[in-house]
Amino acid sequence: MGLELPTRQLSGKLPALEHDPTDAEFNAKTARLLRREALRRAAVEMNSTSGPGLEDVLGKISAEVTAEAVDKRARKDADPSPVPKPAPR
Repeated sequence: MGLELPTRQLSGKLPALEHDPTDAEFNAKTARLLRREALRRAAVEMNSTSGPGLEDVLGKISAEVTAEAVDKRARKDADPSPVPKPAPR
């Protein structure tokens, strides 16, 4: 047929390619591809010029502002003796 690769069964379900952990070239390529994909995903998340990127940035800002407001309100509600404001003159 074609190129047949050595396989082994995992849990009796799917065949997996056998990998030699000492294969330096394979490990280097895999590490490089994983880093590239991680950088690509990080760049997409930080890109505020695209629709999803802008939506993500605005969502993070909104969540941060909401968290600050909730924290401020909780501290205000927890204060048992609020200082009265001076009367206007």
